[in-house]
Amino acid sequence: MSKNVMVVDDSFTTRKMLSFLLKGEGFNVVSAENGIDALEKLPFSNIDIIITDLNMPQMDGLELVNSLKKNPDYKEIPVIMLTTESEDSDKQKGFEAGASSYLIKPVPQDVLIKEVKKFLVK
Repeated sequence: MSKNVMVVDDSFTTRKMLSFLLKGEGFNVVSAENGIDALEKLPFSNIDIIITDLNMPQMDGLELVNSLKKNPDYKEIPVIMLTTESEDSDKQKGFEAGASSYLIKPVPQDVLIKEVKKFLVK
């Protein structure tokens, strides 16, 4: 059974690129434009892992992770933050919010896939 990945990014190009890459690895992909869109789609999707940008309109990645970790239905879903924000303080905020991993864009495709698979092997 293939795993379900949610990609949350306000950039259409980034969502399409990540979807193409993940689908090529056999994953099912659900895309969302921001945190609010992601939270609206979660009840209708059996998501195994979330990849989210940090900076997005309406609800950013930190707010999304905080919301997920407060919800008993979603708190166990691993979250990979994939962002251009490379400051240590940004990484710290991501991990404090509950992110499982923090990757800096651009990330090599093999590194991203390895990171996703790391959280899906149970």
